[in-house]
Amino acid sequence: MSATIQDVTTRVASQPTLARRAKAFEASPWAEAWDLVSRHPDPIYFGNGAPAREAQPLDRLREAGARAWREADGVLDYGEVEGYRPLRELIAARLARRGMPVDPDEVMITNGSQQGIDFVARLMLDPGDQIVVEGPVYIGAMQTFDAYEARYLVVPVDDDGLDVAALDRLLSTTGARPKLIYTVPTFQNPTGITMTRARRESLLSLARERGILVLEDDPYGELYYGASPGAPLAALDPAVVHLGTFSKTIAPGIRVGWTVAPRRLMDLLLMAKEGSDIHTDRIITRTVYHTADGFLDDHIAALRELYRQRRDTLLAGLQRHLPPDLTWSCPGGGFFVWVRLPDGFDADVLLPIAAAHGVAYLPGSWFYPAGQKVHDGFRLSFSSLPIEQIEEGTRRLGEAIAAYIE
Repeated sequence: MSATIQDVTTRVASQPTLARRAKAFEASPWAEAWDLVSRHPDPIYFGNGAPAREAQPLDRLREAGARAWREADGVLDYGEVEGYRPLRELIAARLARRGMPVDPDEVMITNGSQQGIDFVARLMLDPGDQIVVEGPVYIGAMQTFDAYEARYLVVPVDDDGLDVAALDRLLSTTGARPKLIYTVPTFQNPTGITMTRARRESLLSLARERGILVLEDDPYGELYYGASPGAPLAALDPAVVHLGTFSKTIAPGIRVGWTVAPRRLMDLLLMAKEGSDIHTDRIITRTVYHTADGFLDDHIAALRELYRQRRDTLLAGLQRHLPPDLTWSCPGGGFFVWVRLPDGFDADVLLPIAAAHGVAYLPGSWFYPAGQKVHDGFRLSFSSLPIEQIEEGTRRLGEAIAAYIE
């Protein structure tokens, strides 16, 4: 029987019956760097952009899960497409504290913010439509946009965030008419940079003038390690579609996020969700609500201190071990530091050398669309590594870069 199944699988895979979008699913960009460094007897992997495992509130989740199951009468039936209302009310209240008052009816619970990206792309993009993305841009967003066969307009990120003046010049000189601007304006993935208030206002003004929808991805907004980064884009313009998640503040495995959108779009988003998965897991969303209610503020305060120490350790290690002609971002929050190599050096070439020294990162070229790749930077994530591994990892990285330069 197994031989027959394998034969059928091989035959189907060899026939040219797949949709064009299938090319977007041919390989995972996340695995390559780990595969290289995992051959080392003591690997240190700066590629994991996930929360610290020890920061996941397991006891609280167990208690909340037990309570959710105790309340489960009727919950295992088909249910609310928009998500558990008390959880939507909790999210709306937290957003209001950040200067973004929304009605719970403008909040839809999703399977992580990644699903929100997918639903917006599904509603907005026909094959060949243009979208604006940051350069560099979050890999997972590109995976989604690639599946909808979008064409990219890549706009550089500098120390103030997405370069709105460069975007304006690009649109004016090319006559491009993108449908969507996708941005992570706060503690950006992968650079860690936060868009300034002036840039935010300029971006929103340009989007209004040109009739472009702004999609704001905000996984890290509450994870700041000094001053608050300020209000989200959606607080400045209610036409912005805003994405958030509990993946970074509670745990990624629960797959609970949210999408906030104007009501004219929310009805369509709800139907897109109903057609995709009918509704989000009703036990898990209740578990998340009981976990977060009366607990999340103190938990996030502890996370800020944990990740601040790890960020500071990474920055100190880079200062101590890297050559003086390298530069890097100094994020005020989030999980990432972006390192830039001198002109003429390539982070893709450096990666196997670093892996041989027992340390790995994600090369910057992976954060650009095909045909528009830039190779002089790389992303380091400090969130999931203990202090001693961060210290040792920066030492190994310095040795690898010295070997590469020599």
